[in-house]
Amino acid sequence: MYKILLVEDDKNIREIIVKYFSKRDFIVIEAIDGYEALSKISCSIDLVLLDIMMTGIDGLEVCYQIRLKHQCPIIFISALCDEETQLKAFELGGDDYISKPFLPSVLYAKCVAICKRQYQNQMNIKQFHDLSIDYTTHQVWVQNKEIHLAYKEYLLLEYLTKNPYRLLEREQILDVIWGYDYYGDCRAVDTYIKKVRQKIAPCQYIHTVFKVGYVFRDGENNEKDI
Repeated sequence: MYKILLVEDDKNIREIIVKYFSKRDFIVIEAIDGYEALSKISCSIDLVLLDIMMTGIDGLEVCYQIRLKHQCPIIFISALCDEETQLKAFELGGDDYISKPFLPSVLYAKCVAICKRQYQNQMNIKQFHDLSIDYTTHQVWVQNKEIHLAYKEYLLLEYLTKNPYRLLEREQILDVIWGYDYYGDCRAVDTYIKKVRQKIAPCQYIHTVFKVGYVFRDGENNEKDI
């Protein structure tokens, strides 16, 4: 069952959407303006249906504010059909744009398709408190902001996060990331660990085991070095 945040100031439209979706295993949370929408958005929301022309702050600003903290899909539903508004909506992070008037069945079908695709994508994403990793696309986010890692930096972080709470010795890391035919020394591991730590800061999840190797732990109260 998916949970949708419906942001719409027209009572009749809200009632039509709520009635249609509620019969089809959707939970619809209603908001009549942008301020109420921002107070109700949370990580439990699977998708946002967002009107643009509303009193207070408009839907474009609401989209911008949501995107600062959340990655849930956003579908705009608006009577504004001009190209400039639609392009702006997509630039701010909208995933789709439906013009009013619309058929509830078409809106429902779009919501189902996007929610299913989002769920499938989330299956490939691992969350460690403020650190998120998509093992399929090799994307990394810190506090919902994407960061960019060099190829071996990503491989190192992936290896650590796929073996959490496990002591990985320097020689072991060297063999996995650089290969058995690498002729350098273990200082390469320390150098790359330092680079990854800097890029994923403030997530201090990579802990040093003195003279041995490293452990990935996402607990907030763990010491950095052992």
